[in-house]
Amino acid sequence: MRIAIVDSDPKQRARITQMLRDAQHSCTPLSGFEKLVSDPDVDCDLLLCHWQAAATPSALPALQRVRQVRPLLPVLVLVAQAPDQALAGLLSKPHADYLVLPLRAHDLRLRVTLLHRQVSPQGQHSVLQFGAYAFDIDNATAYLDGKPITLTKKEFSLALLLFRHLGQPLSRATIHEAVWPKEAEFSSRSLDTHIARVRLKFALQPDRGYRLTPVYGYGYQLQATDFPG
Repeated sequence: MRIAIVDSDPKQRARITQMLRDAQHSCTPLSGFEKLVSDPDVDCDLLLCHWQAAATPSALPALQRVRQVRPLLPVLVLVAQAPDQALAGLLSKPHADYLVLPLRAHDLRLRVTLLHRQVSPQGQHSVLQFGAYAFDIDNATAYLDGKPITLTKKEFSLALLLFRHLGQPLSRATIHEAVWPKEAEFSSRSLDTHIARVRLKFALQPDRGYRLTPVYGYGYQLQATDFPG
């Protein structure tokens, strides 16, 4: 995949570039957004932006301009914390996502792959793979090491939501809206129970490469540890 990396910090830009090149991606490091708007020869399949380093007063309009010029280009923004209202509005558009720092190579490579699949015809398969875990979307079935995991529909939806937002904290409200959209009232205890079942059935432990933890006063987060193998 061809990835444009916008980061005004040369050391951070070099680190991100190396992470992605190690995963066999072709990278074009840039210090700003200008060339993506003005130079059609900058050909890329995905834009990755380190927002804290790029967030000058002109950064948001510049990124908006990139999205106008290249509307199908997936955008992944690296942020130190949840995006503010202005950036969140931009990221609510199709083919956009964010990843909260500190950066882990496995998180970055996985999020890049998932985001690219949203627009790539080659990625429009019904099975998503996350290391030893696989999700058959069409049949609502998950697998661990090739063996099916016995799940209810809600457990499948919850697990898929967590994996699709790997490294990203999810609020209880977000989980509720995604997994139980038709239930106006939903108890925290029921969510906690479902989380516990998903953690157990998927064996989400560090030796498997993942950790599912509560985010105090907010919700839950699935994180990648040092991925085995």
